[in-house]
Amino acid sequence: MNELKQHEPVGYNPSSGILASSHIFTGDWENELNNLNYTTRTQTSQSAEIAEFDKDKGIHSGYLYNSFKSATGESTFHDTLGTDFWEEDIPHEFSYTDSYWQSPKLAAICDWFQCEKSRIRIFQQQPGHNMPIHTDFDNQKGTEYGETLRIFVQLNDMPGGAWYHFTTADSQVTINLQKGQFLIFSPDHTGHGTQNLTNIPRNTFMMVVKRNEWLDNLRNNKEMNFVDINALARIPQAA
Repeated sequence: MNELKQHEPVGYNPSSGILASSHIFTGDWENELNNLNYTTRTQTSQSAEIAEFDKDKGIHSGYLYNSFKSATGESTFHDTLGTDFWEEDIPHEFSYTDSYWQSPKLAAICDWFQCEKSRIRIFQQQPGHNMPIHTDFDNQKGTEYGETLRIFVQLNDMPGGAWYHFTTADSQVTINLQKGQFLIFSPDHTGHGTQNLTNIPRNTFMMVVKRNEWLDNLRNNKEMNFVDINALARIPQAA
């Protein structure tokens, strides 16, 4: 009799795959979301090709934003400084904003991720907007300071109507996240898009981070874990 042996899948590859979290943040941060001022993304890339790419994605027309960490330290600034689109984001050159310091529960979500972060902002996708599947250029800008990944954290309930679409080298995935659930992926190698079919905005943290061992180890978690943000929240003290 042959020995019964299961196939052992490789699983999540941070450079090319998607991690849909088995950790879910719990708590009530609705008041903090409502107290934020959401603004348009007004900076236009100096590259005509990138500007047209951004237009096709609808990043100026389909979203409002609030930055928790930005190049200027302002919650109303949502891009990178300078005129060279192809400069690598360096985490220590970005600063936490007033929105971070004034939102202890949302700040606790950011702080839970033990990795270097450059841009952190809330993407507020407007009702009816569809961002087509695309890839970005974060790692093409350079990896001197490490490989860049993106983290999306769903911040409000969107039952049945707000979808994330992903394509990888061998998979196609559509996900409607629970409030507090998150995704991690490489923006350069994983096609990603979003669609909001509801009549309310979808609020999502988008964090541009540097890959490290702590992030890689999240794939080893085999059971659901609920992270109580009410217990972790503190009143942050500005440096």
